[in-house]
Amino acid sequence: MEVRPELEWVEVPAGEFAMGRAGTEDASPVHRVRLKGFQIGKYEVTVAQYALFLKASGRPEPNHWTNKRFNRPDQPVVGVTYEDAVAFCRWIGGRLPTEAEWEYAARGADGRVYPWGNEDPDPTRAVFHLDVGFGATKPVGSAPAGKGPFGTVDQAGGVFEWCSDWYASGYYASSPRENPTGPESGEMRVIRGGGWLSLPDALAAWAREKYPPESRSTLIGFRVARDIPS
Repeated sequence: MEVRPELEWVEVPAGEFAMGRAGTEDASPVHRVRLKGFQIGKYEVTVAQYALFLKASGRPEPNHWTNKRFNRPDQPVVGVTYEDAVAFCRWIGGRLPTEAEWEYAARGADGRVYPWGNEDPDPTRAVFHLDVGFGATKPVGSAPAGKGPFGTVDQAGGVFEWCSDWYASGYYASSPRENPTGPESGEMRVIRGGGWLSLPDALAAWAREKYPPESRSTLIGFRVARDIPS
């Protein structure tokens, strides 16, 4: 009998927010975005949860799967490609969040810099380079004071998270106002949130990064989103 993990979800109600950051290279212009309600995982997907997926699907193990720095059951899974993340999300009945959904879940409508507010990052709020150095990830939920406005944890630090969007540096200038899903094509996918090797600037909720979708990095994991069940 196939066993699927029970994810913890937080609900993000429909709303509008100012996306981006003025004066930045690729996160400007600031623009208003309206989103329908959705749910998103409270935590990043863990090694234990991904192991159930591997058993059920027969998909190849991610890179670094046997590396003791990254393979504890409660650590966020790393070494997954964009397609790996998409396949897990479909298996669990969800999808990757759009970039706009990710940012709204991380910062809410009040314009905060980080999920927890505007105070500088510290080890109680995020797992990042000034905390762990060149060590490794920590178990999900290790920085509970970094909880976001809707209840997500680890949206700053831990691991970068795949979003569903293709990346384009100038996309914000032409982004639709309602439920944007990113450019129609591209070469890189958006990753968000900073990670265990990041410095504080990369942890800002508006900060954008990009990575080749076939990459299997120790810096990148993901969390699942889904439409609100009817």
